[in-house]
Amino acid sequence: MYICVRFVQRLGVMALIVATVSLNWTSEAFAVRPFVTDDARIIYRGQVVTETYGGITMAQGEKPAIEARSLQGIGITDRLELTAGGFGFTYHDNQARPLDILIQPKYVLHSSLGVIPSLSVAAAVLFPLNGNRQHWDGYAMAHLSWFLFTPDPDTDPYDNNLSIHFNLGAKSRYDAGPATFQSKLYWAAGFEVITPMTRELRFLGEVFNGDPFGFEEKFPAYQTGFRWYRAPNMQLDLVFRGVRNTTEDVRFVAGGGGLPEEWNYTIQIGIRYLIDVFR
Repeated sequence: MYICVRFVQRLGVMALIVATVSLNWTSEAFAVRPFVTDDARIIYRGQVVTETYGGITMAQGEKPAIEARSLQGIGITDRLELTAGGFGFTYHDNQARPLDILIQPKYVLHSSLGVIPSLSVAAAVLFPLNGNRQHWDGYAMAHLSWFLFTPDPDTDPYDNNLSIHFNLGAKSRYDAGPATFQSKLYWAAGFEVITPMTRELRFLGEVFNGDPFGFEEKFPAYQTGFRWYRAPNMQLDLVFRGVRNTTEDVRFVAGGGGLPEEWNYTIQIGIRYLIDVFR
């Protein structure tokens, strides 16, 4: 029991440090992308969300790379959410580069709790600011989510003990130089479950065939870590990611980069904050 208490205390100190760093950055605040698998739900209508994350990527034979990215979203209706941004940078080998800008609408087709899953769809385009600016990447996918074991129906319906998510779709690239188009299958599966210590602290894990933000990435890729629901409108993440690189194009985007067939490992921290602006 003492070990569990000490662990929670240390996680709280980590979260405080993350929050302090986020408040002192000018345009980016370290915060969460650290869950690649998307869920079949959106924020409430009139809410604004900011998600920012930062991490250090390590690959054999390469210097460590630092990345920070920020995403913003707004709940337009009870079913439609628009996410935009991706403002951020990578810093590697004494060079800083901007990250691609993202535009993504997301629509909830069916919302449910329990055994019957929720269903949503999303599509996105990444405007090229980094690397080869002739590469226009994007993706389209469907999300299935099971929100299980909600303890109290009078509380937040998504404050459940176990969530399971599955994504299926495609990610694509248009090369404006030779005017060629490529597309490949995308899938991801993940879960989030409460811990024995406290329901505010969750354990999460996922596997996916490459981050949809990085066209070159493919299976195997995984991520695991902890999520702390500090308040109803704030969560803090600490995760570890492993991605097997498959290209000679060194793009430290979403933890990618390195030499062909090398594993890259990323430690990320993040914060997600909800604001009731128009609600």
